[in-house]
Amino acid sequence: MSQRLHNRFIVVSYLFYIAVFGSAACLFLWLRDIRIYMRTGLDGYRISARTGVIHTAITTAGAGEILLFPSVDILGIGIVLLGLYLQGQQKREVVFSTEPVFDRALGKVRIKR
Repeated sequence: MSQRLHNRFIVVSYLFYIAVFGSAACLFLWLRDIRIYMRTGLDGYRISARTGVIHTAITTAGAGEILLFPSVDILGIGIVLLGLYLQGQQKREVVFSTEPVFDRALGKVRIKR
């Protein structure tokens, strides 16, 4: 019995790793929205930063569902994809013009007060 339980947590589905990557991506986008809001004070990024908490929780719950219930891993991937879809649906103001991709990914914008 203990060997079976031990193997359950060592051998996980490959979809678990995909779900963890999706959760990390959602967390990264949420932190980027917070950084842009703190630097610019724009209302669209304020709303995105607040709802990013919920979206990150949804994606983390999906990854946890795959870990705890590996027999229904497709449901967990669906939950992760739902959280990522909702993360991208927020309306935000245009703050980037000619910045390089790396600066856009990190959320480097000019400070506006």
